[in-house]
Amino acid sequence: MEYIILDNEWITTYYKIGSRSFNELIEIGAVKLDENLKEISRFTALIRSTFTKKLSSRFQRLTNITTEEMQKNGMTFDQAVDLYTEWAGNDAVTMTWSNSDLYVLLDNFKLRRNLGSVPFIGMYADLQKYAQSEMIATGHTITSQISVANAALSLAIPIDGIGLHRALDDSLLCAEILRKVFNKKRFNNFVTDTKASDFYDRLTFKAYIIKDIESPLINRQKLEFVCDKCKSNATRLTPWVFKGQSFRAEFCCRKCSYRFMGRVSFKKYYDRVVVKRNTAPIATVTVKTDKTKA
Repeated sequence: MEYIILDNEWITTYYKIGSRSFNELIEIGAVKLDENLKEISRFTALIRSTFTKKLSSRFQRLTNITTEEMQKNGMTFDQAVDLYTEWAGNDAVTMTWSNSDLYVLLDNFKLRRNLGSVPFIGMYADLQKYAQSEMIATGHTITSQISVANAALSLAIPIDGIGLHRALDDSLLCAEILRKVFNKKRFNNFVTDTKASDFYDRLTFKAYIIKDIESPLINRQKLEFVCDKCKSNATRLTPWVFKGQSFRAEFCCRKCSYRFMGRVSFKKYYDRVVVKRNTAPIATVTVKTDKTKA
């Protein structure tokens, strides 16, 4: 088994024919590892932009890729992809740090070759998800998606001298992270086959908040609440109102008359609906009587 860690750099340009913004691939970098995570070889390719003549100043500062370098040393998208495909082969598990790189690759193949897949990736794993799971299991506190640099720092991997935001350097740093956390048995649980019929449907599905209370996707039982104080069933007093990404209604406990606000949200993913519920007490206003005599 071989492993490839792939990283891309891209710029957001405007595609006039499609009348939309487009993340155009500018650089591909990758490192190939053997089954013991020892380096076999490296790949890097700079791609000349088709849609813009000048790289943004922000992109140039971030990557140290200049417009002049791109124009002088960059190859076409097709040339870069063909060279990468030959280098990668067919048997490796490809990893990226989050699936953002996969989105960008897919968008480039859709626009340039009218393909709904990334042909040079067979087996795939999201290295960010895997590394985070291993780090959390070993006591690291991670509350959101962690960057490559922060993961390296948390794992005591030196990053001095590494050109962050250059594709090859990022892939080499990711390889160091993989070596620190790797457990083959657990890693295999994160590997998926991109040839599966629903892989790209899952990848491109955009999760959304359900805003229609009558939607058949809503489990009606999740609209029922019990009292926080005595755990008895509560009665809804007001119609459901959608506000702040959730449905809200007032409830009153049938037993102790405790009144509270019930909130529930439904988020649709490709194969499931995630429900979040919470309650909050309804503030009662005490009217003070002025006893001062005239």
